[in-house]
Amino acid sequence: MKHPLGAAILAGVTLALLAGCDKGGTPPPGTDERAQKLETAMVRVGDLPLTVEVADSEAERQKGMMFRPRIGPDEAMLFVFVSDSNVAFWMKDSYADLDLAFIRSDGSIVQTERMRAYNEELVFSREPVCFALEVPAGWLEAHGIGVGTKVAIPEDVAAGATP
Repeated sequence: MKHPLGAAILAGVTLALLAGCDKGGTPPPGTDERAQKLETAMVRVGDLPLTVEVADSEAERQKGMMFRPRIGPDEAMLFVFVSDSNVAFWMKDSYADLDLAFIRSDGSIVQTERMRAYNEELVFSREPVCFALEVPAGWLEAHGIGVGTKVAIPEDVAAGATP
């Protein structure tokens, strides 16, 4: 005869082990305080106004949207680089899939990529860019944004990058 307490303990241990194996976008506890919140600016993506957090220092660009438990439907981050260069992104410690648009200094989107949560494989720009835009996965397609779309970035934002 099975002991009811033993079965309950076994069930609890099994659930705990299964929960520990989940990498489906659920952040580990206590990570909210590591997510950065940056100053914002208004850009235009095609005809669409969009409020973006501006990552214009090396430290801000490196952290990006890491450690955010969720990404809101219109949450976005604009990465501003010092000059046109080939850049790479990854999704280490990022809990949600994102769309990424690489943007030349003239504001033209030249490449888009779907970035998968937790993926540490580098995604490179195929040509030198001065900006990159991260938005929730599916946002670009939902708004008809793709290669060739112009992004209007205020001059003070575009000029604000630091090494």
